[in-house]
Amino acid sequence: MNERKEFDRIFREYYHELYCFAMQFLHDDDDARDIVHDAYEDVWRHFQSMEVAGVRGFLYKNVRNKAIDLLRRQETRRNYAELYTKISVPYDESSDPMELEERERIVQEMLDSLNPPTKEIFIWCYIDRKHYKEVAERLNVSVSMVKKHISKALALIREKRKKIKY
Repeated sequence: MNERKEFDRIFREYYHELYCFAMQFLHDDDDARDIVHDAYEDVWRHFQSMEVAGVRGFLYKNVRNKAIDLLRRQETRRNYAELYTKISVPYDESSDPMELEERERIVQEMLDSLNPPTKEIFIWCYIDRKHYKEVAERLNVSVSMVKKHISKALALIREKRKKIKY
């Protein structure tokens, strides 16, 4: 059987169960589908060197790891959103305008402290909510390079956050 037919057979055989497996982690249809498709892309890239008997295990491990990575990124985004909310509370009648200006200044200072391309990558991933893979393709760099820039940005933000009094 040629590679394409064998891959198609594997895709049809395991897709639904992998999708259900991903849904157990993510509870989001689009995210589950994206992760399963990404896992199949990984299989296709390495299909010539893989043992067909080991493909199912590889797919499950790959889907699990991708789901965990996505959940970690979402948690980091939630933490950043919480930070951003705390330091950029909208103005209301009881708010001190000077305090509001100070919070806005701190947010801008945090973003300004990031150098290019770290700043752009951080904004695309955490404010514009682009996937790492999409940003990597846009910049023609690896996903791991995007992750390095995000880690650097988050470390700088954590450092500045420690200095902020709420």
